[in-house]
Amino acid sequence: MAQILIKLYTTLRLRLKKEQVWVQAQTAAEAVAKVAELGGPETRKVLFDSDGKTVRNEFVLALDSDILDRRRLDAVKLKEGMVLHLFPPISGG
Repeated sequence: MAQILIKLYTTLRLRLKKEQVWVQAQTAAEAVAKVAELGGPETRKVLFDSDGKTVRNEFVLALDSDILDRRRLDAVKLKEGMVLHLFPPISGG
């Protein structure tokens, strides 16, 4: 199991009251699930589709500098010290 840093932005940062968290996980899917656990049921609703497993289309996930396919997070194996960015839905005005 690898210890990785997860960077949180706007929506998730406000919900968790943290800019980043360290988690231990084997896959990107497991790491994202741990963020949902830390934030509680409302964070889970914001982060995941109605199936409770697939990250909502509005979020962009990047591992180090590579954009991830949100539907294949369970296939992404993590290594110690990696950084996972959870970018929220884009807004403007």
